[in-house]
Amino acid sequence: MKLEFLGISESQKAVEIADFLYGKAPAINGTDLSRDEILQELHRRNPGKQYCLVKKWTLVELDMSDEARQQIEADGFVARLIHANEVVEDSAGRFPPGYWVRSSLQLRYEGDGFFETRSTIYVLLGVGRHKKVRDDIVYSIRP
Repeated sequence: MKLEFLGISESQKAVEIADFLYGKAPAINGTDLSRDEILQELHRRNPGKQYCLVKKWTLVELDMSDEARQQIEADGFVARLIHANEVVEDSAGRFPPGYWVRSSLQLRYEGDGFFETRSTIYVLLGVGRHKKVRDDIVYSIRP
């Protein structure tokens, strides 16, 4: 079957999803701070904001149309998100330890391991990956 709106077959989409999840990508550093140091930094940045500590993460650059990217930027965001295969701790209890998570769009990220969205600061523990992926591939992944 052809996915008409994308012009690709279902099998090709499955290959792209598998490559996103398991394919090689450049490594990038998150934070190596201790949990206590992380909590101090979170309090310094925004004491009332929810946080989520994650491992096995990917910083995802969304590959999308210029029009879609311009709309995202006009709304004050960057077309990036975090996809993490392992939640360590979620302050709001939304995701149990060991579960996966996909963030919403980036509000701020300075390459220091603290990725901020509108509602949450994702703390990127250790080394992760950096990939550029079509937005429909990332958003098609469901639990």
